[in-house]
Formats: sequence, C-alpha cells, structure tokens
Amino acid sequence: MRIGWLWLFGLFLWAQAQEAALYRGFAELRLPQELPPGEWVWTPEAALFESLVPGTLRLLGVSELSRRVEVPERPSPLEAYVGKEVQFYWEGQWRRATLVSAERNLFLYEGRYLVGLPGVVAYPDPSGFSLPPGPRVVFRYRGEGRATLAFLTRALRWGLYWTLEDGELVGWATLTNGLKQPLRLVRTELVAGSVPLLEGGMEAGSALRAAPALAEWMGEAGGTYRYRLAGEVLLEPGQTELPFLRVRVEPVYLWRWQGGFSTEPVLAFVRGLRFSAPEPLAAGLVGVREKGVFIGQATLPDTPKGRLVTLLLGPDPEGQALRQVEALAPNRFRVTTTVRNPKAYGLTVEIEETLPQPFALEGEGLERLPQGYRLRFALAPNQSRSYTYTLTLERR
Repeated sequence: MRIGWLWLFGLFLWAQAQEAALYRGFAELRLPQELPPGEWVWTPEAALFESLVPGTLRLLGVSELSRRVEVPERPSPLEAYVGKEVQFYWEGQWRRATLVSAERNLFLYEGRYLVGLPGVVAYPDPSGFSLPPGPRVVFRYRGEGRATLAFLTRALRWGLYWTLEDGELVGWATLTNGLKQPLRLVRTELVAGSVPLLEGGMEAGSALRAAPALAEWMGEAGGTYRYRLAGEVLLEPGQTELPFLRVRVEPVYLWRWQGGFSTEPVLAFVRGLRFSAPEPLAAGLVGVREKGVFIGQATLPDTPKGRLVTLLLGPDPEGQALRQVEALAPNRFRVTTTVRNPKAYGLTVEIEETLPQPFALEGEGLERLPQGYRLRFALAPNQSRSYTYTLTLERR
C-alpha cells in the first residue's frame, strides 16, 4: 500500500491561507478561522460537501460541544412555476397551459388536467433552475478566536509515476484538483509511505507540465518519505504534472529465471534492469526507455537508499540458458547449465530454482536456500559461463 502527502500553504477557495495534505485518493484540508463565541456556521459549496469523508470533520482550537448538519432537500425545478402559465410546442404550434402541481407533474390545458405535457416545454423565467441553498454545518463549542476547520475530501488527490531513460530517473507527481477552483501553493511537500483510509478510501480538466526547481529530500518521519518542492506551484482545476525528483542511476541489464526443478533443454529468462537507489525512492509506475526507444513499464516499490531496485520487463528472445540433465540413478541427477551473453553490453544473470523436497544438493558457488538454490553472476559481451550441480532426491 502506497500513500503520499502534499502540504500546501497559500490562497484557496475561501481566499484564506490554509494547509492541505494530498494523499493518493483523498486530501486533508485545514482552513484557519476566527470564531465568534459559542456558535459558528460553515456553508461549504455542495460539491465540496459531497466529497467529504464521513467522520473526518473537526474544529480545532476550541472545545466542541455539538455539530448539526443541515442538508436542504432539492425541490423539483417545477415548484417555482406552480400557478404560472407555461408554453409547450405541439403539432406545429406553441400552446399555453398552467402548472397545477409540481409533485404530480399536473397541468391544466383548455379546461382539462394533463399529467405531463407533450413536445418541448418553455418556462416564463429561469427562477426554477437556480441553485438550491447549500448545506450548513452548525458548530457549538466553548471558546472563541483563532481555530482551524479540518476535514478529509476526495476532491483533491495526487499520483506518482517515474521515467527512466539512459540512466536518468525522473519522478513525476500528478496533482488532481477536482474543486473547480485554482490553488496557489507556496510551500509544497510530497511524502510517501503507508497511511490507510478505510472508509471508502484509496491507498489510501486541464493538463499542465511545469518545471520548477526539483524536490529536496526532507527526511523520514513515522515510516514515510518526505520531499519538498521549491517555489510556487499553481494548481489549476484538472491535473497538473510536476517533476519532483531527478537522479542519476547506473542500471545493469538483467536476465532472471525463477522456477521449479527443470529437465527442459532450454531455460527462458525474463529481462529487466537493476540499480541501487541513490536516495529514498517513493513507489510508482516506471516507464523505461533506452536510446529513445520505449521498452516497457514496471513497478517501483518504496525503496530506501542503497537498496537494489529490480524492474522486470518481460522476455528477451536472446535470453536463454542451455541445460543438460544426466540421470546417475533413479533419484540422482547431474545438471549442467550454460549461459552465453550474445549482446554488445554486459549483463547480470540470476537463477533461482526450487527443488523437490526433501533433497541433497552438491555444487560450487550456489547460494543454498531452504527450497533450493540461487546463483548470481555477471557476463561480459560474448562471455559464457557453465555451472553444474548434483541433485539427490531423498525418500521421505
């Protein structure tokens, strides 16, 4: 599970300085308030109110006594026209009728009552189509003065993906603003880690690609990674993509094979790239290119500095090992595996084989595992390597 924070300080919907933390599928907003004694009414826009995560609304800085949420019913637009005359176009001409009941959709036409009207209906004015009153939250509390209104909303969120091309790893933060109002972010931090939201949450427009100064590593806090973007960021409604980290890595081409004991003459490798994390890296999808050619996507997990990152990209047509299996006895085998690197660049080979239990294994250079063995080695261009082991399948 992956999560991230984005702290925002600046102008927002209510033209007041505020803080926010953006996660993968939601955000926590904090809006400063100057409260009168005893009672205060918050009237959010309907879209914002509907995006709130239930149970997350708080008023900090005072001692809350109660809250009352008032959500007015949305009347039918026809209510504004009861007793009024409307027009409807039917059989080639405009006709007139009077609305008797909006609830029953009942009209009076030429002395007869009709349920609904045929054709196109025209109303005398737009009064019935105005927006209904918004919701109200009435807070009662002890205290007054400075306080903070805090809540979680699904209207803001962020995502993360990476690009790796010719040794340059660039992280891109995709910030999504669904509040239909711009945000000006004066201070921006991205933090990756695990912060679950259980109630219907996620692990948890316009498109703009800007290029401010890249992120500064801020350290680890409570099992999360923190990054800070430099400079102001204008977050328009829709999606904004910002590069937040650019580092150089030294990827090594990798062939990997993992499987059970095989007597097949050929083992087919999966190809990939492996490198050491130059600093803590937040989890995300990685698009990989080499010499301008897109070669696949892989998943990068949250990775601490110095740990190996392995990006697997699918089969390599040239990635094959040849195997010979000699039966020394009904339960004893000598296995020889040969790997050749036909490429013009070096690569790392990793083989992990699971053997039938119980077993006895004889062979040099093998890393013994409870379930079998692992072997890693490097091959220069056109170099080959063979290894041999003897396997005895023991009776239970």
